[in-house]
Amino acid sequence: MACVALVGAMSFAAHRVSAQGVPVSVQHTDADMLAREMRMRTLIANAWHDATTTWNEILGTRLYESDLPQINFVAAVRPSHCYGLYVGTGPVYCSGNNTVFVSLAEMDRLSSRLGSAADEGYAFLVAHELGHHVQKILGRFRVLSGLMRESPHLQRELVIRFELEADCLAGVWAGNSPAYAKDESVRAGILGALDAIGDDKARSSGTGQLIDPAQFTHGTSEQRTRWYLIGYQNREIDACNVLEAAEY
Repeated sequence: MACVALVGAMSFAAHRVSAQGVPVSVQHTDADMLAREMRMRTLIANAWHDATTTWNEILGTRLYESDLPQINFVAAVRPSHCYGLYVGTGPVYCSGNNTVFVSLAEMDRLSSRLGSAADEGYAFLVAHELGHHVQKILGRFRVLSGLMRESPHLQRELVIRFELEADCLAGVWAGNSPAYAKDESVRAGILGALDAIGDDKARSSGTGQLIDPAQFTHGTSEQRTRWYLIGYQNREIDACNVLEAAEY
């Protein structure tokens, strides 16, 4: 995106209290959450390092000379992180400060949706957000704004095309990355993540029903997978002109 209950049996052990007066079960829960967050932070940081290194090879000094991309782990993504422009579940790229904001708590919740593809899903989501930074460098934000002015009735379609373009650029990264390009298990995991996070698989937090297609923002699982693979297989930025493609 640019600017996604545990029920335990009651037992005596669940009511034991530590010397500090904190229930042991709470201590374990906090420790488990901290361990999960540390693992996610490491996975995301490694993916970020790989993606920025790979894009540096593709773009040369253009990636850094005027627009140094950053990643910032936050408790929750808030409008204040991007001049009041964005609010969402994250991760979110803010073009105004060249920063990807990541809420580890939200990523932890997202892991249940990603299932066994969670690790690869984290890497893809980071690459997708960095793809928005690449779009900024390439002037695609200006192209998007111009198209929206020309065709205001197509704004939702254009936003989806823009997001699919970032998916395609994530594919360009994976296709060029020494660490990701030849790893079939990683490739399969990313495809599994894309299938899980398509708008057609999203459910309303209120009703639990599949969301209305009129509310789609990033594209269906099929669209996201197709454009990711176009970038992955071609390994070239020029393959990712989704904004002006005949079909998306």
